[in-house]
Amino acid sequence: MLIGGVVAGTMATLRATTLAGTVHRDHSNAHGWLQSASDILYAAPKVACDTSLPNNGEATVRAAYEAVVDGVPNPQNWQDWQIRVVGPVQFWNSGNIDADPDIEFFFGSDCDPSLSLQLIELEVRSTNNRIIESVEIVK
Repeated sequence: MLIGGVVAGTMATLRATTLAGTVHRDHSNAHGWLQSASDILYAAPKVACDTSLPNNGEATVRAAYEAVVDGVPNPQNWQDWQIRVVGPVQFWNSGNIDADPDIEFFFGSDCDPSLSLQLIELEVRSTNNRIIESVEIVK
C-alpha cells in the first residue's frame, strides 16, 4: 500500500510536469510566431483607408494585412487559422482643430486620410481555440 501511494504520487507529479512543459512550449512557439508576424507586418507596405468605401475600407485594409500574416511560416504542427488580425483595424483620428482648440487624438473607426497611423491587433490561438498571445502594432 505504501509503494502504491508513492507510485501514484510520482505519476501525478510526472503528469503535471508534462502538462506544464506542453503549455510552456505552446507559449514559446506562439510568442516566437507572433513576434515574426508582427515584424513582417510592420515592414509590409501600409494599406491606406478609403473614405469612399463602407467603414472607410477597413475590411479591405484588414484583408490585406491578413494576407501578409498568412505568409509568415508556421511553427511545426500549427495552422494558418491560429494566427489572425483581430477585430477592426483602427485609424488615428482627431477632431477639427479649427473648431476645437482642445483637440484630442485617438484611434477609432473614422479615417482621416491626412493622418496615417493604424492600430492592428494580432493574436495566436491554441488548437482548442484559447488565446495564447496577442500584440498590438501601430503602423
